[in-house]
Amino acid sequence: MTKIVEVTPVKLKNPVLIEGFPGVGMVGTVAAMHLVKDLDMELVGYIDSESFPPICTVHNEEPLPAARIYQSKKYNLLVLFSEFVIPMNAVAEVANEIILWGEDKKLSAIFSLGGVGMTTSEKTKVFGISTTEGLKESLREADITIVKEGVTTGVTGLILSNAYIRKFPAAAILTGSRDMNVNLIGAADVLDKLSKILNIPINTEKLRKEGEEIEEKIKKMIKDTKKAKKTYEQIQSPMYR
Repeated sequence: MTKIVEVTPVKLKNPVLIEGFPGVGMVGTVAAMHLVKDLDMELVGYIDSESFPPICTVHNEEPLPAARIYQSKKYNLLVLFSEFVIPMNAVAEVANEIILWGEDKKLSAIFSLGGVGMTTSEKTKVFGISTTEGLKESLREADITIVKEGVTTGVTGLILSNAYIRKFPAAAILTGSRDMNVNLIGAADVLDKLSKILNIPINTEKLRKEGEEIEEKIKKMIKDTKKAKKTYEQIQSPMYR
């Protein structure tokens, strides 16, 4: 069972939800984490699932759920992200729960941030996918290349398909990445486009300048998460077979 738990009631009026999940270049997670820090957002909830690994992350001396939600009352904005890859058997439930929660909160739109595997010549481009013509026009006005044919996977892919069927406004802003290395420039690129679309000031210069430091933190986070998961699995294994 998967559910979104609010630790502080969300009472925003028709807010926009930004989501970022781990994927190519870790663009979604990096961009969402930077957005939360840059706008000084407040923790309001988290995603809980029986399928999630038993992990918490520690930031600024605080133990936190690894998949959590923040809000900005000033900008009428919600940000949801995960610091671990959602297990395959939980992807559908997580995507569906986000859509249902979004309908309950009367979201005006959902924007998914992420990376997509591209060739060297395309890696600096920013691509977009939209479920409505209105959002598609917003993407075009921000000089985002609309994807005509292709595939997007994971939570973001299912959010888009579910939203389209429900006629719910949702869009993905994706930057090209050549490999799985942390793409901090790409994260800054998608945030610049998001800033233009929502007319919200987002300082990405700091993200670009502090790229190496953030990259090391993300790499350590991934390494520690994998190590913790492996240790847990070993503990759960029987000593004698």
